[in-house]
Amino acid sequence: LLIDAELSAIAIYDEHGKFKKLRVTGVERSTIRQLRRLPEGKGILKLMQLTLHPVRINDVSTHEAFSGQFPEGHPVIKNFLGYPIFSSSGKPLGALYFANKQSGDFTEEDEEILKAIASDSAVAIQRAEEIEALEEFKRIIENSFDAIVITNRDGVILYVNRAFEEITGYTRKEAIGRKPNILKSGFHEPEFYRDLWKTILSKKPWKGEFINKRKDGTLFTTSTVIFPLFDDSGEISQFVSIQRDITEEKKLYEQLLRAQKMEAIGTLAGGIAHDFNNILTAILGYAEILKDAVKDKGEKVIKAVDIIERSAQKGADLANKILNITRKEKLELKVADLNTIVREAIELIKRSIPKDIEIKVTLTKNLPPIKADPSQLHQVIMNLAINARDAMPNGGILHIKTEKVGRENGAANGLKSDNGFVKLSVSDTGIGIDKDMQSKIFDPFFTTKEKGRGTGLGLYIVHSIITNHGGYINLYSEPNKGTRFSVYLPVAKGRAQTEEELRPEQLEGNAHILVVDDEKEITDLVKDLLEPLGYRVTIANDGVEALEIFREKKDEIDLVILDMIMPKLNGAEVFQRLKNIEKNVKIIIASGYTDDGLSGIRELMKSGAKGFVQKPFTRKTLAKAIKEALKEEAK
Repeated sequence: LLIDAELSAIAIYDEHGKFKKLRVTGVERSTIRQLRRLPEGKGILKLMQLTLHPVRINDVSTHEAFSGQFPEGHPVIKNFLGYPIFSSSGKPLGALYFANKQSGDFTEEDEEILKAIASDSAVAIQRAEEIEALEEFKRIIENSFDAIVITNRDGVILYVNRAFEEITGYTRKEAIGRKPNILKSGFHEPEFYRDLWKTILSKKPWKGEFINKRKDGTLFTTSTVIFPLFDDSGEISQFVSIQRDITEEKKLYEQLLRAQKMEAIGTLAGGIAHDFNNILTAILGYAEILKDAVKDKGEKVIKAVDIIERSAQKGADLANKILNITRKEKLELKVADLNTIVREAIELIKRSIPKDIEIKVTLTKNLPPIKADPSQLHQVIMNLAINARDAMPNGGILHIKTEKVGRENGAANGLKSDNGFVKLSVSDTGIGIDKDMQSKIFDPFFTTKEKGRGTGLGLYIVHSIITNHGGYINLYSEPNKGTRFSVYLPVAKGRAQTEEELRPEQLEGNAHILVVDDEKEITDLVKDLLEPLGYRVTIANDGVEALEIFREKKDEIDLVILDMIMPKLNGAEVFQRLKNIEKNVKIIIASGYTDDGLSGIRELMKSGAKGFVQKPFTRKTLAKAIKEALKEEAK
């Protein structure tokens, strides 16, 4: 030993000057365990932190720094030699201690030896701290969620972290030694890269977004910062790139923009469909009147009227489809028969499917009821059928099938139904869907169709509707063999609701009806439809006129048919004022919107409206609504 002392120790401080580590020799492990703590840094140890010179005390019993500073069980100290350890910049790193020299007192020669040891210790401590800091930094980089790439000045990759491997699909071994252009997607022009290099070679950081390509060929978007590192001479030695994967955020943002656009289009389309329904009301209504009037005018005239009526009905179906797509209200589910819904949808599908596609329909008899919004399920069936049509450009078979299946069919999807499920299958013999596409098929704005031939919303809407019905949908597909979508809806309790059919004579009545609509063609039509049935009709072409008439004739008027959208006073305002005049007034709402497609209609139904008639209506639907509203006090 260079210094023959019984006890020796080296202390290392943390950044706050407190003891971080203490290594002791000459003391039994059991004694160290008994002390159970690091020194508090008081007394002689505090003195060692404050001094820049060695501390040599050959008789500690008379030195105040040693009085009462040792915990119980601490070895007895007779003499002491300590030397502080400093970094090259003068920062205190720790201290070396020797105690109880065996051959007498500590000497100046011992101090010189200790000084040399302290100098070597300073280098070792700094190196250890640098390694520790580097390891900590490496741990941070390795555990970062952002991809981090370090390249040399020429752009050759020297290092990538774990996140880079996870995001890009390239392993560290595959990436190191290559350039970042392995991620090039072709989406950026050469000018983009020229500007990037110009910025970072001018010793400035670059920030922007990349659309890159993973190893598997899929695209991803990153928000990236690239900045240079410099050598001791101030020249660029390396570049660091930090890349945050924002693919999902970009998708969500694009979906938000598209959703806002779709909402604006939907609002516009809903308004157009409403106006279109008003126009069709007059066409369809007068076609019905004309049909009765030309029964004896020959086959050609009757055929012409039939064509007018069918065409108007097609227009009405189209307008209602648009209104159903743009509706926002919560679904109102009722007990319904899926077979009936399918039959109704088939009538719409036939108009959209070319003749080289055979439509097969297999409906299981005595199918249990479901809880459904029929118009929404019409849309589901229509969308699935249109998808099938587009998958069979050269013709094929479209097969729509219903059946009852057991409750075990919902278990895999986390759904329970004590009574089992009703299954709707829509299958085709078309081109099929690739397996790698199937997991994305219900994503919003995802489409396998060529550009301009689809919005990517059809199956997303289908999935949303089925989910809102408490059901689920899955698909099976094989390329060049076809695709089958299977919809499972829980069986409901109760019986499907059916409308009561009225005989012609049951449509007749003698009530006095006030018709309120700003479209003269519609008020005239209602008058022409109802008066032949025995009803007395009074017309008002705006809300103000309606209120004046009602105040004057409230004791005579049995029912009000009220339009919703009118100048001066809208339908909701007129409704409330009529109720203020006569709280028991019976009112039917008539609108070109669906009953839940316009904010306020449902509220009026809750507030006492006796019925709703959607335009365009026929004599029968109008008369049935009147009968229903007046059935308590029919005259």
